[in-house]
Amino acid sequence: MGVLDQLRKEADQKKLSEQQTVDQQALRDKHYKTKILPKMQQVFKYLQELVAHLNYLEVPIQVESYSDRFPRLGTLMQKEYKINTDGYGGFSDFNKLVQINLTFYCIGKGELKYNVQTKSAIEQENAFLHAKRIPSKMYRLGGVGGEESARFVLTKKIPVRVRFEVDYEQSQIKVMVNNHTNFSVYAEMWQVEDIDDAFLDTLARYLLRKDSEFIRLDITDEYRDKLRNKLQSIKHNEEQEFLARTNEQQRLLELEEKEKLSYKMKSFIANKVGR
Repeated sequence: MGVLDQLRKEADQKKLSEQQTVDQQALRDKHYKTKILPKMQQVFKYLQELVAHLNYLEVPIQVESYSDRFPRLGTLMQKEYKINTDGYGGFSDFNKLVQINLTFYCIGKGELKYNVQTKSAIEQENAFLHAKRIPSKMYRLGGVGGEESARFVLTKKIPVRVRFEVDYEQSQIKVMVNNHTNFSVYAEMWQVEDIDDAFLDTLARYLLRKDSEFIRLDITDEYRDKLRNKLQSIKHNEEQEFLARTNEQQRLLELEEKEKLSYKMKSFIANKVGR
């Protein structure tokens, strides 16, 4: 194979690869516009109305024994509900939603004060409070027996966040709930069709501490298997379509190469005969 033929073959392979990437992106964009975006808009409207009613009615929600880690937090009140779609308190284009954030606080009276010994424990406590976004102050105390000591003063205002986030690659919606109870972290990938009115009602009841059904859904093996099977089925169908398209494009390229070779042979023979 000549140098030019080799370069031509490599260029064709690169074009094919680039086209496959474009096709996959087009497929994801189409799924977002027709399936994911309408669902995100439905979620936003639901949460927006929920927040408006909660703030207007000033629904009193008491949170008893929020955390085993800090039993002296006492009774907290859940309040100050807000919603945004840009992660900074504002709103992005309604027709380009990629995330929805519902936030509120569990608030108590006074402050929580406690001491922590040893450098390692102090660093771990600082890291924990920072990760959970708990407003606090730390004061260094005199060392005892050569060990470091510090006093932490926590404001009883625990931020709770619920986030819906689009996952383009998987064509799914990720749902996250942080700090709802005992500084918990919940994160789960959901198929678009599974986020419906019943899902939103179950989530709302969980957030308003009427029941804990939402988290139980998360840990049900049967439900996890159902989601996994659906995802595998979707991926299998997409892979089959992708493979069929790739084979067809490869067949066309090979046919084009054969036609070029045939034309060269005919030209060569014609030139020989004409001499």
